[in-house]
Amino acid sequence: MTDKRESGEDSEPGPLHGIRVLDFSMFLAGPYCSRLMADMGAEIIKVEPPGGDFLRNAPPFRDGRSAYFGHINCGKKSLRLDLKSAVGVEAIRRLMPSVDVVLENYRPGVMARLGLDYDTLSALRPELVFCSISGYGQTGPGSLRPAFAPIIHAASGYDLIMMGYQMGERSEGDAPPPARSTVADILGATHALGAINAALVQRLTRGRGQRIDVAMMDAMHNMLAYEYQAAQMEAPDRPIVFSPLRTSDGFVMVAPVSPANFRGLTEAAGRPELLDDPRFSAGPARVKNWDALLAEVEGWSAAMTTAQCEAAILAAGCPCTRYLEIGQSMAEPQVAARGGAVTMGGTNDPYLVANCPAQFIGGTVGANPWVPELGQHTAEILAEVGLAED
Repeated sequence: MTDKRESGEDSEPGPLHGIRVLDFSMFLAGPYCSRLMADMGAEIIKVEPPGGDFLRNAPPFRDGRSAYFGHINCGKKSLRLDLKSAVGVEAIRRLMPSVDVVLENYRPGVMARLGLDYDTLSALRPELVFCSISGYGQTGPGSLRPAFAPIIHAASGYDLIMMGYQMGERSEGDAPPPARSTVADILGATHALGAINAALVQRLTRGRGQRIDVAMMDAMHNMLAYEYQAAQMEAPDRPIVFSPLRTSDGFVMVAPVSPANFRGLTEAAGRPELLDDPRFSAGPARVKNWDALLAEVEGWSAAMTTAQCEAAILAAGCPCTRYLEIGQSMAEPQVAARGGAVTMGGTNDPYLVANCPAQFIGGTVGANPWVPELGQHTAEILAEVGLAED
């Protein structure tokens, strides 16, 4: 599927068309939220300091530009401003009557010190939706602690939980493994997107703006639902820990969660007697003896190639996949059929970015195939409020 905006065809405006967002955020959590809003048709004005968002200098690079930055910031406008100067703050205040949403992910208190906090800006625009994303939230004894995703992963319990699932029993001296995950950023961004859109609906129905406070810590705790509940019990039931199933030339992942899935797996493996095995016949027993179940099935799968194993299990109705490198996953026919990637223009070395995960009828939602240069739209935006770029 080709994005209509990429092909140049006419298309209906996106569902957020007409919404203007001033985005003060940098790095990942805030910018990914505004990237999704841009995909949905909002006008995103990315307010950058004189040196730009530091993600502009992050690898990997294509044609001298950060493709990582492009992936997160395509489809936005760039307004280069020094917010530590009186004229920079004045420019923001003059823009406020036309702004619907302010998004920021500074440490709590920074926007107030700049004179750009919710109370100040909502006085200029009473219908303003003002959203802050931070590590720990805007209030409380830990709110001022600096945080990026790895900090929240460690502080939320996520890292030690994942380590326990990977290693089994954990000794006190075992070091947590290194990680590159940005789960907390993406969760914070998507929760912020939902909250902003809910606040925009509230504005339509009740005629007032809203102050939104999204904490990545809260988002992580919500994701860890089983573990959150198990932590409040002395001897919680063991959860399913999904493990790879060995084949003759690699591994596959299987998820025989429902009774129908389990039946399909036993059919594929030629082991129908497992359906009546008391260790596996009932759901709770199957969860308790999950490792034993996989060991039984591996007697079959270890003699099959990965491709044969995947095909047989899928044909029997049980979820299964071979393990893919991300480049292989990007090239899957299903990804192409959904238009899962968009080519970024404006460079001699084109590259792909992942398209918006949500699709709307009519092709009105999707990644815009361009990335702004630092300050590219400064003159255009400041001219609206009677200021020159210099």
